Formats: sequence, structure tokens, C-alpha cells
Amino acid sequence: MRTSFDPRKTIRTTIGTYWWTKEEGDLLTINVTDNNNDTVRVPMRLDEEFKTESLDNLPVLIMKMVNVTYDPANIGADSRKVEAYIDIDLVFTDTDNIDSTSFGKKVMDALQNLVRFWQCTFASTNNMFVNIESVRYIPEPDAHQVVFHYVCTIYCIWYDLC
Repeated sequence: MRTSFDPRKTIRTTIGTYWWTKEEGDLLTINVTDNNNDTVRVPMRLDEEFKTESLDNLPVLIMKMVNVTYDPANIGADSRKVEAYIDIDLVFTDTDNIDSTSFGKKVMDALQNLVRFWQCTFASTNNMFVNIESVRYIPEPDAHQVVFHYVCTIYCIWYDLC
């Protein structure tokens, strides 16, 4: 049986750090420091797991499946090249200990480091190539700048063989 390709959980499990909370149980997080050099654990959530009414639980990383393409290698399609694009949206607010001018870069730097560090593991255990394709800042509409967004796009390749 063939399945669709969604590498978000694999990426989250590979690069995330386990953290347990009484309210939510096990979480996978990316850890960075704030202005006071205290650790900030930024949970990684799939888009389907995140509710917009929980904006009080910021910062958060939301993993969104953007696009998956299946390219058959030949007329018999005995192998397919599968490419996926995943956006990881960092959502946060400017607080006393989180500076809007530096926090987004810290989290994006941590993502860059973790994806590069685990690149060989993705290849050897999951038979897929994972790389960060781009990072961009998305300003809020009307320039209110209450909630800040940095988006990291991850590119994955996997081969589906018969």
C-alpha cells in the first residue's frame, strides 16, 4: 500500500527536544535563550494541532505542509521522486524578556543548526534529504506589529520505490 508523504512529524521528532509539562504532557521544542539568558522552550506543533484562540501560548513554531509533488521516474512509475515543502512559522510577541529584533533570528539560527546537524540522520534512517530553502520575515498587516512571524521553508526529497 502506498502512502502520501508528510515528513513533518519525522522532522519534529528528529530535531526537537523533549519537554514535559503538566498541562500538555510531552512536547517537542526548540530551545533558545531570551534577553535574560534564560531558556525559552518553543513548542513545535503541526498546523492541525494549533488553535488560533491559544495565542496566549506564544512563542510557538507551527509546521505547515505547503506542497508535495510526485514525479514518476518512468512510464511504469516503479519509482517516484517526491518533493515536499514545509513552512515552519515562528509566532511570538515582544515581551520583557523576548526582544522582537533578535528573538526571531535566534530561533531561525537554531533551526538552521539543527537541520544541518541532523542532515545525515535524515538520509540514513529515513532515506530522505532535508534542507532549509529559505527564511523570511512576514510583517503584520496594517503595521500593528503585535505578533511577529518568521517563516522557515524546509525542502525534502524522498524516493518512493516499488
